[in-house]
Amino acid sequence: MGSYNLCLREVILALSSALDYVGIEDISHGKRVAFMAAECARCAGWPQHEIEHLLVLGLLHDCGVSSSHVHQHLVEEWDWEGSLEHANRGAELLAATRLLQPYVEEVRYHHMHWQQLRDMELPELTRRHANLIYLVDRVDALRAQHQSAGGGLVGASHWGALISRHSEIEFDPALCQLFIRTSGNEAFWMQQDEEALDDYFSSWAHYGESMAVEYESLLELAFMFANIVDSKSEFTYRHSLGVKAVAALLADTLHLPPSEREAVVLAALLHDLGKLRVEDAVLEKTGPFDAQERLLMHRHCFDTWQLLKRISGFEEIARIAAMHHETLDGQGYPRGLSGAEVPRTARLIAVADVFQALVQNRPYRQPMPLPQAIEVMTQLVARGKLDPELVGLLFLHADEAYQLARQHEVVHRESADKK
Repeated sequence: MGSYNLCLREVILALSSALDYVGIEDISHGKRVAFMAAECARCAGWPQHEIEHLLVLGLLHDCGVSSSHVHQHLVEEWDWEGSLEHANRGAELLAATRLLQPYVEEVRYHHMHWQQLRDMELPELTRRHANLIYLVDRVDALRAQHQSAGGGLVGASHWGALISRHSEIEFDPALCQLFIRTSGNEAFWMQQDEEALDDYFSSWAHYGESMAVEYESLLELAFMFANIVDSKSEFTYRHSLGVKAVAALLADTLHLPPSEREAVVLAALLHDLGKLRVEDAVLEKTGPFDAQERLLMHRHCFDTWQLLKRISGFEEIARIAAMHHETLDGQGYPRGLSGAEVPRTARLIAVADVFQALVQNRPYRQPMPLPQAIEVMTQLVARGKLDPELVGLLFLHADEAYQLARQHEVVHRESADKK
């Protein structure tokens, strides 16, 4: 297993941008929360390492949110009854990712009321960070409500008065006062405009130091975000994991060099990252897409590329992940590439993606049995869509591929049946 020289700030910022896609039209929530928390820490004179910690915590605090439906509840309801569920889910995802384990407990408790949190047996910094994220998260939700209702800019005193009403019960009074002091200038709010935020975080990422990241740690990160994407809809549950399993089988059968195999596995896990921007209703539609919905679906490959290409050293992974809907006849999307323009690694992921989708339950059909899936893929080869050599290789290992593609689906369905 190799190691990758990566800037972790770039990785976190790219993945945070993917999380913000869940907001559909409002795609800067994580950045605003991170900025406000860090500015409060800076105003209080907290050490630089704590400011840095809060920036990352703010960017990733909603890693338990995949659904635009859940996001809507969190924005529109001050104290939604389901808020703790997404916080617990985010904590579970972070706990399985060694690079991000320092943020587990703060994410777990970032919707916990202060009157409960203050008496819990947790480190003081954990309580402070979790409650500060909760405070600025709710401020951002109020701001979103205000703007969606057609409201313009309002003064800092407006937000300070609203937050003060929730002092003692939901928020630490000291943090309320800190926020009021920090937010008392106009620049604090102007910095949260999208263009200014992008400049702020681009600069933050630019000055981050590169470090050697082992492939296993990178794989954990990719698994985490594959789980986030796949949880967006019950019909795509564990899709990315199934694609990864089939792609790895093909890569091993081809005896790809280790670096090429690693790129295939990572790209397979991250290939649908852009789907976080697609509304739940579109993903779960039982009938055919209209023109606008089809364009939204086609965009997810481009958005995947836009996210991953921001990470220095991830250029090849971004390239092949974004090509998984390109076809050899040039009729695919989003770039309409054809023939040799589509590298073998991207063709491999395309074959794995199509096969897993065919044998997975979808809103418009039941999962296909293996013989039917083979027939459909044979037709796609005949029409010039898929690589005949790779499809032939898949057929040689059809039973194993079917089990790999279906194993996560079966577990999910059995779990759902028990509920």
